[in-house]
Amino acid sequence: MAYNTVIFVLIASLVLQPTNGYLYTIAAGVATAVVAPIAIPAALGAAGFTATGIAAGSVASSIMASYGGTIAAGSAVSVAQSVGAAGLGMAGQAVAGAVGAAAGALYEKSKCENG
Repeated sequence: MAYNTVIFVLIASLVLQPTNGYLYTIAAGVATAVVAPIAIPAALGAAGFTATGIAAGSVASSIMASYGGTIAAGSAVSVAQSVGAAGLGMAGQAVAGAVGAAAGALYEKSKCENG
């Protein structure tokens, strides 16, 4: 995980960051890669996407009901259920690290441009 995160952080830094400072980019990338595997499944669990299935009376059950109870494989609801049940996984952690690094790079770039 750490190796993938570092690569995504460096790519985001090089693409989005015109200056020599990478503090926010690296910090946001690493923080997001560390926090996301805990926070995202916890948030989905609170919404009703649990390890035992969709919880009755939850936000997740309302979403499922809006689809008529039939959820297609690969849809947002099925992905949320998978993450809620099994966790984020390596690819999800890498994407989370890349998104955090990109956000940090954009912040740092705007800070440099605006003084």
